[in-house]
Amino acid sequence: MILQPVLVPVPCDVPLRTPQQVERQRVCARLALRYCAGCCGAPEEGWEKDTDEVPLPQQGWYWSVSHKRHWAAAVVADQPVGIDIEHVIPRREAMFDEIACAAEWGLLGGRSWRSFFRLWTAKEAILKATGIGIAGLNTCRLEDIPDARHLTLEYENREWVVEHFYHADHVAAVTSGDAQVSWHVLDPAANADASDAV
Repeated sequence: MILQPVLVPVPCDVPLRTPQQVERQRVCARLALRYCAGCCGAPEEGWEKDTDEVPLPQQGWYWSVSHKRHWAAAVVADQPVGIDIEHVIPRREAMFDEIACAAEWGLLGGRSWRSFFRLWTAKEAILKATGIGIAGLNTCRLEDIPDARHLTLEYENREWVVEHFYHADHVAAVTSGDAQVSWHVLDPAANADASDAV
């Protein structure tokens, strides 16, 4: 199947760093999920998580969501899938050593915030696909960089290919086997169904 991850903008009409903002982000992630499910022929409602907040499959469909202050993302697939989105802005310098070793940074051509978030989102997408979460971050390793939009990583003796998408100072990453990917950016304010972005 072709993965059809969806990005949705989060309205900035509530105060930042408040419960209202977090709820707005969640609502937008669910909107992205509903749209993505419709694209795939999956159920548009009924997506639930277990007590550890791990998404539960529904009728043979797997799902993953991610949200930040300005954008939310979602994906649905017929096999385990993971998605992550991050705003590419500087953070604490110590985070470079927290997410990767020197060999990984060497493969990426050195440390930069763009490469940091490319690697971070790739690892997060894989860990979400496996249901492990951030606890497995240090054992997920970058192995190869096939091109500017893909990374190959190894986790638990399995090779994972991750595809990236850059939009509005954000980077999103998705993984699910060797599926082809067609990214969509949904803008409800413009009444657009979606715009494919390649």
